[in-house]
This record gives sequence, structure tokens and C-alpha cells, in this order.
Amino acid sequence: MKWLTLLPLLCLAACSGTRALQASKNVPYATLEQTVQAGSSTREQVRAAPGESTSIRFDSGNEVWMYTYPAASGAQGEYVILFGADGVVKKVRSGEVYRVKQ
Repeated sequence: MKWLTLLPLLCLAACSGTRALQASKNVPYATLEQTVQAGSSTREQVRAAPGESTSIRFDSGNEVWMYTYPAASGAQGEYVILFGADGVVKKVRSGEVYRVKQ
């Protein structure tokens, strides 16, 4: 009986994707700030200026693009843009990328 439960789980695990995200595109922060405006900038406008970057698409039609930039502290900064299904920027988030020290 345990095998009947385990078999579907193994089949699902075999179907899972293993492709990693590509590295984000490194763009000056000023370029991102000038180009990306929540509520008005479109996917095409962003693609024309800093260019397309690492993206994650969802079934809902939303899409997330990620860029990196050199932060003032010398650390790496991250700029994340959420596009709605209509292709317009819904939200923007930026800040330093936090790394866990091992």
C-alpha cells in the first residue's frame, strides 16, 4: 500500500524542472530609476532602456524581472520589477542583496 502512495510522488519528482535562473543583468541604478515607474512604465519601455533581464513568468500573466547594480556600500544591489498581466509595472523593489555568511 505504501508503494501506491510513493509511486505518484516519485513520478512528480521526476517531472520537476532543474533549470536554474540565469544571472541577473548588471545595470546602473540611475538607469533603472529613470526608466521604471510603477503604474505607467510598460514592459516594452523597460526592455528598450536597460534591456530584458532574468525573468520569471506566472500562470496569472504576471512577470518579474530582476536586475543587479553596484551599490554605494560596495555590495551588490538588486532591483526587482513586477509587471502585471497587462504589461505595466505594478511594483518595484530595490536594495542590497543580503548574503548569508557561512
